[in-house]
Amino acid sequence: MKLFVTGFSPLDKFVEEEISKKRKDFQELVVQKLEVEDILRNPTYIQNDDVLICGATVYEDFKNANVRGHLIPLRVQTNDFLKALNQAARIGKEINIINYKENFFKNDLSELEGTFNLKINQYHYPDIETIDTILNELLEKGQNTVIGSGLIVSKAISRGMNGYLWYGKESVKLAVDIAFNVLKGRFEEQSNLKRQEYILDNFAAGVISLNVIGRIIQINHKAIELLELENYGNLMGMAVNHIEELDWLSDYVKDNDPIKGKLFELKDKTLFLDSFPIYVKGNYDGSVIIISDTNELQQQEKKIRRKMYDQSNQAIYEFKDIVGNSEKVQQAIRKAKKFAQTDANVLIIGESGTGKELFAQSIHNQSSRANEPFLAINCAAVPENLIESELFGYSDGAFTGAKKGGNPGLFELAHNGTIFLDELGEIPLSMQSKLLRVLQENVVRRVGSATSIPIDVRIISATNANVLEQVKQGKFRLDLYYRISVLNLFLPSLNERKEDLEELVLFYTERNYPNYLEIVQSSIKEMKSLLERHVWNGNIREFENTLERLFAYLVSPVNKTKQDVLCNLAEALKDNDILNFNLNKENETYQDVIKEVEIQKIKETLQKTNGNKKEAAKILGMSRSTLWRKINEYERIISD
Repeated sequence: MKLFVTGFSPLDKFVEEEISKKRKDFQELVVQKLEVEDILRNPTYIQNDDVLICGATVYEDFKNANVRGHLIPLRVQTNDFLKALNQAARIGKEINIINYKENFFKNDLSELEGTFNLKINQYHYPDIETIDTILNELLEKGQNTVIGSGLIVSKAISRGMNGYLWYGKESVKLAVDIAFNVLKGRFEEQSNLKRQEYILDNFAAGVISLNVIGRIIQINHKAIELLELENYGNLMGMAVNHIEELDWLSDYVKDNDPIKGKLFELKDKTLFLDSFPIYVKGNYDGSVIIISDTNELQQQEKKIRRKMYDQSNQAIYEFKDIVGNSEKVQQAIRKAKKFAQTDANVLIIGESGTGKELFAQSIHNQSSRANEPFLAINCAAVPENLIESELFGYSDGAFTGAKKGGNPGLFELAHNGTIFLDELGEIPLSMQSKLLRVLQENVVRRVGSATSIPIDVRIISATNANVLEQVKQGKFRLDLYYRISVLNLFLPSLNERKEDLEELVLFYTERNYPNYLEIVQSSIKEMKSLLERHVWNGNIREFENTLERLFAYLVSPVNKTKQDVLCNLAEALKDNDILNFNLNKENETYQDVIKEVEIQKIKETLQKTNGNKKEAAKILGMSRSTLWRKINEYERIISD
């Protein structure tokens, strides 16, 4: 983008002086002076984005010659003209005003002549060659004072006449201000355009912008790549139905309705299309189409999941993630929030499936250790001979197969953070004394090392067993119990908070089966009545399994009625009753049956994911660390 100036002395000097005052704000602006003849000979030299300041005399010639760019003619301002008239009046009592094509003044000049006490003659010229004739005639008449444009003044001065420019600082400043306002607007326009192009070209998806008649306004490189349009030249302005590879697109954009998540095949690719209509002041103004490669989307999802699960030493849940407004749940949350403000060890007590790890993570995330590690271990899932090295680490050569250089244990890794010991009651008695020493001395010693490592770790433990009963039986150390149960948090079972069933159903449906949400909402009161009559021995795990069976039985939300939902829910609950009947019949514990169901579910999911535990954890709706614990816990059965 350039700023051009043309005109005759002294006009050009006035313009250059005014430009120099503003140019500091446009460091990259190129300012160039051009002769009128050069512009007329080569009108295409000036580009569309350029700005040209010129005299009013040549402005019309430039327009007729189709000179491009933004042309800004100098307009005579009253104050500047009166100053020029006053200067001329000091020289003589008769002056001559020469203008292009027509007389400068169209009205009677007697009043103006009386004011300045002089005679004013007017002349006009149809072309530049006529100027010389007029000036020569004036000299023959003894007239030597003229007022006019830079061209007139320069020719008059060359003949020894007195020439006064009718442009002054006010006229020049106005023209220069207009020029720089235009430049500023075009700079901003170009800047926005470059930003837009940068965003489009670096956007992960293909983007096509169409006008109201289906012509391409913008298309980024990704869209060209996905739709294989590299052989075309400039696609701007082309109608999509005139491009063979895009003809199918016409069917998707002929209506003004938005399109969400449309899948279609293109050669060997499956593409994902969204279309958004654009409205300006209520009127349809075209559409924007976003196209993605489903394979790339899946790869991105895997990367995100991988990064998330690679951070398995971080707590991901907070108190806001706990579903339930019953008094017992809210009481537990209030108590847990108070515990989060201290640094004392916490023992969470509750039946299996009541959300002990959810509360543990929430306490950590609201504590002063929130930005530090959170590591969890299922004490029942780790073999007795490995639990010491898992908790405390091991040194180089501590045992056969030990990693070279040793390996830190969970206590070291959790330094300044929190360790969650799930199923605390399952810790072998032989390990309890070592754990007690760590808690008392705040130091840890790796297996095979004589060096102690200082640590600062908060312990949150969880159990579904009666630890005090284990103390009485000699299976759990009383001094360790007092160390880990400074603060006690009791979590209610689902049977104690049945008023939360409605909220739990809606939450689970919206998160996992949003397509069923409408029919579930319309049936929720009747569903709640059925669910409240059931005894939830497995708590949230049993509840979620029931809903999974319900949605499996429904198959699809299409054309389903409230009666369909209630009948299938009753069937799902009946399965639970059969499970409980078998449980009583065979004199098994409910937890044994639940574990068998859980084992089967994990086995099926691992088979679907070809053994990919990260993918399996996502499908099962649990963290990778939780799945890891369960796999270790049920390792013997799962591997069968």
